[in-house]
Amino acid sequence: MIGHWVTRNIYDARHVLCSLLLLAGHSSQALAFDLFDTDSFSEPDSVLLEVAEPYIEMHTGPGRGYPVFNVVEQGETIEILKQKTNWYKVRSADNKTGWTKSSELAHTLKPSGVPVDLPEVNHGDYLKSSWRVGFNAGQVEGANTFSITAGYRPLSWIGADLEWGKIFDNSVTSDYYGANILLEPATDWTVAPFMTVGGGQFQFDNRQKVVVEDAGNSDYLSAGIGANYYIGRNFVMRGEYRWYSVSTDDDRVGLNSWRIGLNTFF
Repeated sequence: MIGHWVTRNIYDARHVLCSLLLLAGHSSQALAFDLFDTDSFSEPDSVLLEVAEPYIEMHTGPGRGYPVFNVVEQGETIEILKQKTNWYKVRSADNKTGWTKSSELAHTLKPSGVPVDLPEVNHGDYLKSSWRVGFNAGQVEGANTFSITAGYRPLSWIGADLEWGKIFDNSVTSDYYGANILLEPATDWTVAPFMTVGGGQFQFDNRQKVVVEDAGNSDYLSAGIGANYYIGRNFVMRGEYRWYSVSTDDDRVGLNSWRIGLNTFF
C-alpha cells in the first residue's frame, strides 16, 4: 500500500511538473513580467484616441514576443485602459482588448485633433521622421512677401527645408531661393520655440532698389527665431522673425522680415 501511495504521488508530481513546463514554454514572457514587473502597472484616466497612421497593432500581451492578433486602422478609435512600462492596454471600437507599444500611440489623436500626450508619448514622437510642406506670408522691409517650403525632420528637434519665395509691392519685385536648418528643442510643448539659420540668393530686378541699392543677384545669410503652434491633426501654425545679411557690390545690407504661415507634416 505504501508502494502504491509513493507511485501515485510520483505520477502526480510528474504530471504537475510537465504542466508547469508546458505553461512556461508558452508564456515565459508573461511569467517574467508577473514575477519581476508586478508593480509597473498604472491605470490612467480613461482616454479615447483616434488612429492617425494607416494602422496600429494590438498584441496579446505587453511585449514584442506576444503575437499580433488585431489591427486598428486609420480613423478608428481606441480607449486607453492601463499602462505597463512602455506598453499600453487598449480597447478597440469593436471591444477587442490588447497591448500596444507607446511609440505606436504617438500616432494617435485626441478627439480635438491634437496629438496625444501620455507618459512616454509626446508631440516630439509624433513629429519624428516627418516630411513637411508649408506656406508663409509676411513682409520684408515693408514689402509684401510669401514663400513655399518643403523639408524633412530626421529627428523631432532638428529639420531642414528648401524655400522659394517672392517679394512684391508697387515698386518691388524679387524671387529668392534658400535652404534652412530648423532647431526646435522643446517639441513636446504646444507652443514650441525654434531657431533657424540658412542661406540662399535674392534675384532683384531694377525696381528693387527701394530695398537694396544696386544688388542684382545677391547671396544672403539668414537667422531667425519663432514658434510653432500645434493646432491639430497634421497641422502646425508657424510664426517667425528673420534677419537677412545680403551681399552687394560694395558691402552687406541687413534686411528684417516677419512671416506667419501654415505647415503640414506627414
